[in-house]
Amino acid sequence: MGAYKKVLLVLGVALLLAFSLCAMGANPEFDGPWELIVQTEVKQPTRMAAFLNDKFGITGGFSGEGKAHYTTDGGNTWKMAESSGGCIYGVDIVDDQTVWVCGRVTGVSFKTPGGIRLSKDGGRTFEPRTSYSSIPDECPMCFLNTKIGWAYQGGILSATKDGGEVWDDIQLPKGVKQIKAVALRSEKEGYALDLSGVLYVTANGGRSWDTLQLPLDKYKGMRMPKLESASAAMRFLDKDNGLVVLALTGSQASRIVGFRTSDGGTTWKDEFVSEKMGAVYLSPDGSFITSTISRKIFVYKFKGK
Repeated sequence: MGAYKKVLLVLGVALLLAFSLCAMGANPEFDGPWELIVQTEVKQPTRMAAFLNDKFGITGGFSGEGKAHYTTDGGNTWKMAESSGGCIYGVDIVDDQTVWVCGRVTGVSFKTPGGIRLSKDGGRTFEPRTSYSSIPDECPMCFLNTKIGWAYQGGILSATKDGGEVWDDIQLPKGVKQIKAVALRSEKEGYALDLSGVLYVTANGGRSWDTLQLPLDKYKGMRMPKLESASAAMRFLDKDNGLVVLALTGSQASRIVGFRTSDGGTTWKDEFVSEKMGAVYLSPDGSFITSTISRKIFVYKFKGK
């Protein structure tokens, strides 16, 4: 084979490989440590879905048909919890038995009261609503167990330590615009993420706060969208190791991005999750991200570095 033909052959193989990679979506910008493990479309109205792992998940949506639904087989089948209330704006899963939902208190299309409510049997039944006065709006919340949790709506961050019988308001720092996600490590140690990308950290139940800044310079012109459910989520396994997940839209291609720290937020490393931007939920162990776009649900598993 002549030298000219060899050059043409090499170029042809290179072009074919490049075309194949593009066809598979292998864009280096979009490479990341997360793999899609569940992709399903549900029949029930869904604002937000939350998966604890690859099997157990919860949805909550609008209207009476949007009552909590649960799956134990990775989304292949779903059952409705009649007692959950309708018009759900937030979900938090503690474990495969303990599930909290936040919904509208009343509505014309459903009779079961909403509000913040607890299930102790994996979403099958829900207890009477707590004393929290929920409103029809996104509802960032995080619970450690059946007693201790935080919830945010209407510019107010509230805490309970008795399962919702009593809620105490937590004073947020001046300059907070809107809290998009909250996380707890203990009754006193917590995190609140502002719309601006500032992360507030307290070790004393909110009596004082330290501030950290997510490295959003790479995503100028991007923002967390206004959704009826969560556009951000975060978990801290200890004081050093944490993960913040954002849905971003704006001047660049919409996407879901994670920011990981192993030194308490001094430094962060960003991770691409998906170009399928929607409401997000992060499992308590930080291993599973759920994204919801209308009735389409995508679950991503952390596969490591």
